[in-house]
Amino acid sequence: MSILETTLVFVAIPLAVYAFFALVTLRSKFASRPRYRPGQAWEYPPMWWTANPEGAGERHVEEETESTSKVRGGARGSW
Repeated sequence: MSILETTLVFVAIPLAVYAFFALVTLRSKFASRPRYRPGQAWEYPPMWWTANPEGAGERHVEEETESTSKVRGGARGSW
């Protein structure tokens, strides 16, 4: 192998792979709109978020059945 082929295999090809992945990962950063920064004016209408918009404000009560589990425990450690 000549020095040109060696340089191509061990330097140029890895640099091309790194450049390709850098462009793919940074593409969305360059193509997106500017991000909100603290202190800037907020130009969007307020929006309230809920996981279930149809059930917002309704209280969900689970019915107790006879087959309730007697298993105890959890994050509190009350076994």
